[in-house]
Amino acid sequence: MDEMKKFRRSYILLSALYVVLGIVLLVWPTSSVQMICYTLGFVMVVLGITYGILYFTKDRLSGVLQMDLVIGIVCLAFGAFILLNPEFLAAVLPFAMGIILLLGAVVKLQSALNMKRLGFKKWYLVLILALIIVFLAALLLWNPFTADKYMILYTGACLVLDGLTNLVSMVCIFYRVKTLNKIQAQYPDREMDLKELLEMKEKQE
Repeated sequence: MDEMKKFRRSYILLSALYVVLGIVLLVWPTSSVQMICYTLGFVMVVLGITYGILYFTKDRLSGVLQMDLVIGIVCLAFGAFILLNPEFLAAVLPFAMGIILLLGAVVKLQSALNMKRLGFKKWYLVLILALIIVFLAALLLWNPFTADKYMILYTGACLVLDGLTNLVSMVCIFYRVKTLNKIQAQYPDREMDLKELLEMKEKQE
């Protein structure tokens, strides 16, 4: 349960950051590329230092199977590289954002299927949005834009759409799972499958 809560918080935070970053790109398209490079580099350095501190301050037994030190070194090295070579990230930004959007679309496809299993009548809307984001990501990978400003504006709009879709779908899923868990808790001596839980939910409504 604790792991589920951590995942939910991290996912919602990441989706919110997508929306914020998208808005920043839409508001300041001309100066955003350099800002993103330095911001990402700084964040990666901070993450690297944080993971390193976690590794050396954890209880040895609980941390023996963790990869905090390796992750910390990778993040620190990547962050330092970006800070020292911001033009590299600027050059590959459209490709990198396209890949990120494609990965996000895969997550949304799974979210759509999960929503269908959980009994959402309009689960197909998330599926449609996932397919739209696949098309938008493919266009970003192709990068037909004649000016960086238009590419940044397009990327910002994609991130806002991607982040909002994540937020709405995942909040709906988590809320539905929480509701079904409450129903199951009302019958501790009876093990119900998903279909039975959904039927119980409809009866209670």
